[in-house]
Amino acid sequence: MQRLILYFAALIISLLSGCSGGKETAGDKVSTTLTQTGGSTSYSLSADENRIGNISFTSSEAWRSYVSYSGPPGWLSVEPYAGQEAGTYTLSVTVARNDSADSRTATLIIKCGNASDLLFTINQDGAEPEMPEEPDDPSKTTVVTSLKLGTGMANPLLDFQFCADPTAIEYDGRLYVYGTNDHQQYEEAQSNTYERIKSLVIMSTDDMVNWTYHGLIPVGEIAPWIIASWAPSVISVPQSDGGTLFSLYFSNSGWGTGVLQSKSPVGPWTSPLNTSLIDGNNETVKGSGAIFDPGAVVDDNGDAWVAFGSGQGWIAKLNPDLTSIEGKPVKLPSFYHFEANELNFINGTYVYTYNNDWSDHSPWSWGGTKPTMCSMNYFTSKTPLVTDSWTYGANYFKNPGENNMGYTNNHTHLHKYKGKWYLFYQTNLMQSCLGSDGGFRSIYVDEIEVDEQNVVIHECIPTKKGISAIKKLDPYAKQSAATSAATLGIIFKATDKPGHMTAARGTPCITANKPKTGIIEVRDVSFTSGGQTLSCRLKGKGRIAFRLDKQDASDFASFSGTGDDWTDQEVSCTLEDGTHTLYIVISGNMELDTWQFIL
Repeated sequence: MQRLILYFAALIISLLSGCSGGKETAGDKVSTTLTQTGGSTSYSLSADENRIGNISFTSSEAWRSYVSYSGPPGWLSVEPYAGQEAGTYTLSVTVARNDSADSRTATLIIKCGNASDLLFTINQDGAEPEMPEEPDDPSKTTVVTSLKLGTGMANPLLDFQFCADPTAIEYDGRLYVYGTNDHQQYEEAQSNTYERIKSLVIMSTDDMVNWTYHGLIPVGEIAPWIIASWAPSVISVPQSDGGTLFSLYFSNSGWGTGVLQSKSPVGPWTSPLNTSLIDGNNETVKGSGAIFDPGAVVDDNGDAWVAFGSGQGWIAKLNPDLTSIEGKPVKLPSFYHFEANELNFINGTYVYTYNNDWSDHSPWSWGGTKPTMCSMNYFTSKTPLVTDSWTYGANYFKNPGENNMGYTNNHTHLHKYKGKWYLFYQTNLMQSCLGSDGGFRSIYVDEIEVDEQNVVIHECIPTKKGISAIKKLDPYAKQSAATSAATLGIIFKATDKPGHMTAARGTPCITANKPKTGIIEVRDVSFTSGGQTLSCRLKGKGRIAFRLDKQDASDFASFSGTGDDWTDQEVSCTLEDGTHTLYIVISGNMELDTWQFIL
């Protein structure tokens, strides 16, 4: 009986003691998977970081959490904040962005009966002070707008850069587009008379809506012998070492056709010649007009060809080195010929296109329907060096002005990509967005119907809307900050790596002041729901914010300045499944290199 009384006495003492610490350590009652020092764990966060990760511990009975603040309260939250029974718990601790310049501290306390408390100290830095704004220049009065930002419009391809005379090449699943850098003339002169243009523009895509800006090819530096550089045409040829040779032909003003070469679609580029491939001194073409606006193609046999000319079109076969011509150039059909020569090879047939002149094209006796002024014609042949073998097809693209898209000179590029045919062309519609009426052009694209079996090109009607994305953008792959569907108040800066640009606040307009913020819009971004980490490579002082679907939406993630050196920063965020438009807002002198979400 005495032993039974002693047993019940011990049981009662045990029940009454609960979570009492006594001489036991806190580890006997509550344990944590986090490293502790003197009973506390410390975290240091930047002003933009919003999550410290998970805290796990084991409790022998009910527990509750409390937060003690050293300054303004309410900026730290804990989920769950309490538990009603014993077990292992994982807490999610989130922190609001600190917009104040002052740092702040909070202590998270977990209590269980009389056990030793678990203490976690969270220190958050204050925000970087706002960069003082540069004073506006009162002489700069243009209010810059975008034809694309927030509108759903996909044209023009770039809304920050005047460029024209498109050409394209596919490489490694991406489509690279090149054009005349009208922006160089815009920055140096009031009207687009072309003579100051000595560079070419590069951009690429794999979805036809988000375009990565690869910057400029500085043709005048690479080939200092040139007069100017316009109207590129690019081809690629596989090499015996497994690489690819890109050969880019361009107008050396109206005097000749030059060539650059590279082992990459974005460079670096070299000038294999110290003169034009062909120019007005060539005995065959001398006196026939400008020897410019080249169009190049590689046929199914691997043979390369180039067309060129103004007033009279010419074609020549290129030697395997792609920097010299085999034999003499041969005349092409050139009824009312003006410029914009191009070659395609479709179903065993050579297709020659050019821009006709501004006349009414009377009389017309070459079959089909008489083309409208300054429109695009095409001809077909199986034997390209036999002039009389070429057959007139049709007028496949009228001057954009005929479709209320503004009259301008005409230059197109026909290209098949991912099973669809596209027509790249140019308009001057964007120039008013940058306060100009000097004839500066931008590249547009629309789908076009091509009957490959019969080699018939149907008329393409230009649109302001453009085309829809052919695939979703993957935010879980590293993305360049120079990839956008639209921008406003953004400039892009070249790096030491060819074709790689970074983004910063600024203006491409010579008559506008720098805006307070810059915005990058990225479309058709496919997110997976749940907690994830956003990683950015950035530098500078200021702030970079990320928003979904609306330019003025609340930030779901943001970063503050880091100084003059490039750093990689991460913040945690929670997103929902679905396809979204992503807005990146840059302020101060921050510069963004890349971004990537990590699950």
